[in-house]
Amino acid sequence: MLSVETVSNCDSSRAKSAAFALATGWENYMNSNSDKISSCLSEMRKTAIDVICQFKYADDSVYDSLEKSYINNLICASPDYEEIKKSLDALAAINTDKAVNLLYVFLQGLHQKKFIGMWGQRENQIFPWVVSSLGVTKITSRNIWNLLVVIFRNEKYSVKERLHVKDALVKIKAALSA
Repeated sequence: MLSVETVSNCDSSRAKSAAFALATGWENYMNSNSDKISSCLSEMRKTAIDVICQFKYADDSVYDSLEKSYINNLICASPDYEEIKKSLDALAAINTDKAVNLLYVFLQGLHQKKFIGMWGQRENQIFPWVVSSLGVTKITSRNIWNLLVVIFRNEKYSVKERLHVKDALVKIKAALSA
């Protein structure tokens, strides 16, 4: 029979291995010219992100790699939306100050795109995910709260987009008062 300590050590090893796999997936992707290898690395990264999310594991490499998964997919010609979503879910699950700050930076970037008129289908797809990820965290930052309120009150955003923000604000408020 396995002891609780043995299971915990095993989980920790799995999470550390996933963090390494995610970092390696990006390092090797940047050096790869093969579509087949790129596809395998993408699947490896997504599986690693799932494990990181499951164990809520974070070290500095995890934050860097999750940021790469978001940004590199955001700017590429054919983004992997599944990897973006998984990265956002992992940051929300980790729910540390550093993870929440990354989500805030992502929301700021989207907000800037809205104001300069660079809002397209990609942003329409990702915006609700970023907002929802912030909504499940227990933010205490007044800056994040204020940005969400500004977006909620801004008529440049659609009613649907503002409803996503309202849902996040309600969840955050409920979590903080619990």
